[in-house]
Amino acid sequence: MKQVIFIAVSCLLATTITAQDNAALPATINFEREVVQQTNGEDGEAATTYYFTINGDYVLAKRKEKDGEEKTFLYNKEGKMCMIDEKHKTITIMNMPRVVGEGATMGKEIAEKIKKKPLEKDDKENMTVTKTGKTKMICGYTAYEYEIKNEGGTSSWWYAKVDFNPIKIYTMGAGNSATAAKIQNKEADFKNNPMAIPVLNQNYLWAEVEMAGKKGMETKSITKTSFSFSTAGYTIKDMGKMGLKEMIRSKMGDQ
Repeated sequence: MKQVIFIAVSCLLATTITAQDNAALPATINFEREVVQQTNGEDGEAATTYYFTINGDYVLAKRKEKDGEEKTFLYNKEGKMCMIDEKHKTITIMNMPRVVGEGATMGKEIAEKIKKKPLEKDDKENMTVTKTGKTKMICGYTAYEYEIKNEGGTSSWWYAKVDFNPIKIYTMGAGNSATAAKIQNKEADFKNNPMAIPVLNQNYLWAEVEMAGKKGMETKSITKTSFSFSTAGYTIKDMGKMGLKEMIRSKMGDQ
């Protein structure tokens, strides 16, 4: 199975402001749903706890890595991803769709210069996605099975129809009705992409993956919550308007 690669970019130089002065982050964010998911791999298990607002404006993710390190991210209604450093009390705001897009373009350009020829396009015919019609209950919600076939074999992906909007965790914070509409208008281009299913279908939560009788990812719980996150006391580093090249130039200039 091809993996989705997330590119993380850090920068030492940023505009420092207080949380109360940043329109992208209110003083307090209240969440209504908690989801705990676990990924299982050859090198161990990793768990992620998500906190969602019903309307999908905000998502907070706390991911505990296999080495025990915990990382916290916040996706906001402005389409930004916020990296939260709880130890140093900082929040770094990034426009991740732009950064990842520019990073992919830069990577492609570098690879083509090294190879001295254009990169080959991915063969989408190697993967097929089929809705089987099978359903089951996952943590109290009806889930629908999609069968994924590619050169690596056949796997079952389950998506639960939930009562909240989880789209932002599948679009790196950019998810909203306009984003979904754009993808739906080009549905044929995404028909063989299992990661597009939660965007093409409203309130779909990617809940489980099973292959050869083993669960690569599973949802352990979906519950109501009254969890709140306060931005008080955090230093905000706002890089939301900066592109990847600007970040690199800023970091180099700061050295």
